[in-house]
Amino acid sequence: MKAINGGTKAVCLIGDPVEHSFSPIIHNYGFKNLNINAIYINHRVENSNLKSAMEGIKALGYLGCNVTYPHKIEVMKFLDDLSQEAKLIGAVNTIRNDNGKLTGYNTDGLGFVTGLLRKGINLNGKKICILGAGGAAKSIAVALAIHFDCIITICNRSMEKAMEIIDTINNIQETPSSQHHYITSDEIDTYSMDVLINCTPVGMVPNIDNIPYEDKIIFHKDLIVSDIIYQPFETALLKKAKLANCTIHHGIDMLIDQGILAFEIWTGEKLDFEEIKELLVERIYGE
Repeated sequence: MKAINGGTKAVCLIGDPVEHSFSPIIHNYGFKNLNINAIYINHRVENSNLKSAMEGIKALGYLGCNVTYPHKIEVMKFLDDLSQEAKLIGAVNTIRNDNGKLTGYNTDGLGFVTGLLRKGINLNGKKICILGAGGAAKSIAVALAIHFDCIITICNRSMEKAMEIIDTINNIQETPSSQHHYITSDEIDTYSMDVLINCTPVGMVPNIDNIPYEDKIIFHKDLIVSDIIYQPFETALLKKAKLANCTIHHGIDMLIDQGILAFEIWTGEKLDFEEIKELLVERIYGE
């Protein structure tokens, strides 16, 4: 980190709690490496102070901020504009301050997509199944539907939550379609899928031996398998997929790529993925 001086700008994370976040590692490395006179810090903000926090971002001239639990939805009330993804997802994780105008973005879904593209995976024409229907699942589904001509299915225990996502992505184009749909776990057929994405918490520390819908998923070499969980680095789902010679995509890649996109929103500069990955792998896993 550069020495703080009279010209140092600030960026922050707003949430409750924030102590666990790896964002300061990513962004302070970026500021130092690219010789940008800025600093990234965490601010714990309670719900009752969220409006004041947004006013503070403007008043103090912050470049912007990240937003995490539990403020991703509520914070939208206090913004001046939203990106297309943020409007459709209904949640914000990154805010840019342009001379007092706050614009909200959601970099989660596009961050995920960026990782697949880096692996040389063409998502156009792909049949993609997302397990789960939470915020991350919606972010990824929206990004896929906006940027690619693909067919998305959502598999979730609750049909209602899944259908909210399906309705959103089916209405992204000017002419609404019905190509994206909901399936039950009994309808999982991995031989008819190209990409399988786990957006459930199944397999996360400490339950690292668990696999979502394990009795329904058949792994084969033509299947691309992704897990957004990054602790552990390689989930039981990914380990089993690797044994079947599937192409796999790790959760830490999404963590890094969404941060790289946020950094670019604030600074116009791009961070090197491999440098950030090496930094985080050492910090998170001690490798």
